[in-house]
Amino acid sequence: MWRKPWDRSGAGASAAVSAEQRFAGGPEVAVPLAPAHSPLWFRGLVWLAPVLLAATPWLPDGEGAALPLAGQVLLTLLGLGLFLAFLLVPRRLAYTLTNTGLRVRRASGTFEWPYRDLRAQATGGGLGLKVGGVGLPGYYSGNYAWKGEGPRAVQALSSNTGQGVLLDVRGVPYFLTPADPESFLQALTERGVTVRA
Repeated sequence: MWRKPWDRSGAGASAAVSAEQRFAGGPEVAVPLAPAHSPLWFRGLVWLAPVLLAATPWLPDGEGAALPLAGQVLLTLLGLGLFLAFLLVPRRLAYTLTNTGLRVRRASGTFEWPYRDLRAQATGGGLGLKVGGVGLPGYYSGNYAWKGEGPRAVQALSSNTGQGVLLDVRGVPYFLTPADPESFLQALTERGVTVRA
């Protein structure tokens, strides 16, 4: 029988052992992310921006070069930098279950929420309009309107816009997208997190 990597239940596990005792000294467990999902038009639009930024300065305008060489090189480098950022930023998102909390890595840094501060629930809702933050194919971070029951807005730390988990962290709703939300919620329950139906 296949077990999830974060499933620590075994034949000799005692139900009376607390979550802190059971996971003390245990390994950190990486949580797989849900596959990135964005409409084709959105992916095309996102990738068109750096291509246009890099290529446009080199197109003739009929009267010769529109920009001096330094301007052409600068805009091309900016386009290439934007292209690399779009390529690398989604790879920065990661969730890890540690002994003490849920660690979240994103493009702007890593932080950890203690399990005692978390409340979780599965959700059928999804991200709406972006209010502020980053919205790239495979990487959604920042403030988003919420489409579904529950909060009106959420903080997204997700790889797609739906099929995820809502976490309440000290009163602030966060949307995460583990590959298997049910197993993720079970792993949080085993670590002492309150999970609502």
